[in-house]
Amino acid sequence: MIKEIFSSIMGEGKYIGRRFIFVRFDKCPLKCIYCDEDKKPYRGAEVKPGTEVFKKINYNLNDIFSSIEKLKTPDLFAVSFTGGEPLYYYKFCKELNKMLKENGYRTFLESNGIYPERVFYVDIASIDIKLKEHFNNIVNYSSIYKNELKTIEKFYNLETDVYAKVVIMENTKIEDIKNIAKDLSNIGDILLCIQPVSGYNIPKEKLFKIMEACGEHLGDNVMFSIQIHKILGVL
Repeated sequence: MIKEIFSSIMGEGKYIGRRFIFVRFDKCPLKCIYCDEDKKPYRGAEVKPGTEVFKKINYNLNDIFSSIEKLKTPDLFAVSFTGGEPLYYYKFCKELNKMLKENGYRTFLESNGIYPERVFYVDIASIDIKLKEHFNNIVNYSSIYKNELKTIEKFYNLETDVYAKVVIMENTKIEDIKNIAKDLSNIGDILLCIQPVSGYNIPKEKLFKIMEACGEHLGDNVMFSIQIHKILGVL
């Protein structure tokens, strides 16, 4: 269920550069062509922040919480539930979130957003909006996208600090991203983070056009980020 627990720097999105403890869940029903999560091993919990030395643990709530406590540093911003897809295990994730909140932690969820019926309150939620080109031969894209928007709306109504992230590929169309921005603006004050897929150096002309097109609906609620953890060589 959980692959690893570790301390590192948030490498992407709205809170890029902040210190997090990551709880990485396994499994995701989506098979995005750029995803590398299946290749990541089951390592347990990091023994000390930033060492990348792991030990096996029992994956019950108390042991997971104890592992998080040992990784807590003065600069810690939040605990991130990441994946895979954390909401695949939403009952367990909800219980862990409750325990962390009761002990003063800020919680952060990274999700593909396809389970709107499993939404519960977290402090911050980052929802990955998928594009058709993220998949090979997918037949239910419309349903996936509708669920992502429903998930964002539910978090927004819960007053979670929710934002959307979309991975840009070489064949991504500006108009598609503009339409996403329009749909987000219909929900409310939602930031959209534009992120190129790893290895794609997006031409600055296209990047600026995408952001300007999004700005027609979102104003300045659009940003660009890259995966800085890969540049830094950290987890």
